Amino acid sequence: MEMLRFWSVVASFSVFVTASNVRVGPNDPKEKRTDLLMRIRNYKDLENPPNYDSDKITVIEADLNVNSFDSINEASMDFKISVMLHLRWINHLITNQFTSVKSTLEYVEMDATKMGRLWVPDLYFPNEKRSSFFNVMTDNKMMRLHRNGTVDYTTRLALTLSCPMNLERFPFDKQTCSIKIESFGYTTSSLQLRWSNISENAVALNQTSLPQFEVTGRNYSHRERTHRFRGNFSYLQADFHLERNIGYYMIQMYIPSLLIVLLSWVSFWLNVNSVPARISLGVLSVLTITTQSSAVNASLPRVSYIKAIDIWMTTCLVFVFAALIEFSMANVLSRNSSSEKEFLQRIFRMTKIGRIEKEKNGNDVTIGLRRRRQSQTDGEKKDLIVNEFGNVNLKSEANEKAEKVEQNKGLVYASYLDIACRVLFPAIFAIFNIIYWVYFWKLTVN
Repeated sequence: MEMLRFWSVVASFSVFVTASNVRVGPNDPKEKRTDLLMRIRNYKDLENPPNYDSDKITVIEADLNVNSFDSINEASMDFKISVMLHLRWINHLITNQFTSVKSTLEYVEMDATKMGRLWVPDLYFPNEKRSSFFNVMTDNKMMRLHRNGTVDYTTRLALTLSCPMNLERFPFDKQTCSIKIESFGYTTSSLQLRWSNISENAVALNQTSLPQFEVTGRNYSHRERTHRFRGNFSYLQADFHLERNIGYYMIQMYIPSLLIVLLSWVSFWLNVNSVPARISLGVLSVLTITTQSSAVNASLPRVSYIKAIDIWMTTCLVFVFAALIEFSMANVLSRNSSSEKEFLQRIFRMTKIGRIEKEKNGNDVTIGLRRRRQSQTDGEKKDLIVNEFGNVNLKSEANEKAEKVEQNKGLVYASYLDIACRVLFPAIFAIFNIIYWVYFWKLTVN
């Protein structure tokens, strides 16, 4: 009986000791993780770069995940982009911390609030205009410390980067926009940047289609750059090759301007004497083309070279202006005024004999006299007219008939000019279109 009681006491003590070990034992993972985090945060040497006290070079491997291209602005020559930047390096001091607390964990994670003063690479973007961290709820950055000394650092960034563009072929152009990453304070003798060798695609792109562009390719490289006073620095560059979609410009620019040019040719089918209609049509066509050209250039930088869209809009303006000039020439031909004298004679021609009109001031003034009489010599009818100099002349009906013939001849010449322009203008414009579109299409394909 006594032996049974003894073994019961031993069993109870064993259960108590086991429970105590589970609760506060030295192998508790939670306790080891907390101790490890506290030890890492309080270790001053981790505030310095790896190999800070030696001549070894710290290699930083980078991965870039592009979440989105927000916009590309030709006027300011920049683009907005959202990226996830992942950096990796090795610091063997972290391995010592795992060993010192006898932790069996493979890694420990730290968010932005626990990172404290731990060292991270002092990187910046040389072509940056504006940048910011994502900080909804908390700062979007984290660090993972591995047992073998590997450090993974990830952060999310919103960047506005400059992108120099050559717009000579706009809107048939192709552009290359780059993301450049460089160390600010550490030269190549202590820190070098490399794209990650673990991932085959070190620069990942989640979005390949943009409102005005199509991402046709990307490539990345690491280089060195020399600054005059600072020395040599390692930097990374990721290039994105963009091809502009021409659909928007076809609908908004090319097709409307083409229709306006065709509309200006309607005046060639109107009567020469339809002066108000032809002038209104010509002037409105010129103003519309000018307004369209201004709208195109409003969204583009003020460059000194000629763009492809400038060639098109200028040619359209020349055609509608030439149509207006053609009407002026046709109108002059139709009047057939050999001299200003004949034109004034028609103004001062007198009315028949005995017709008298009163002026507005009540005075009776003879404003014209026309008398037809039979010639004593040749039986020819003549008109008594007064020219612009006040001289009285006799004008025969034969001369009037000759003037009518000349006037009719002028109308014929004006009609011939309109008929010729009906063929000439479309033919020249068609030739221009063939040359324009074939040339820039070949440039786009090549």
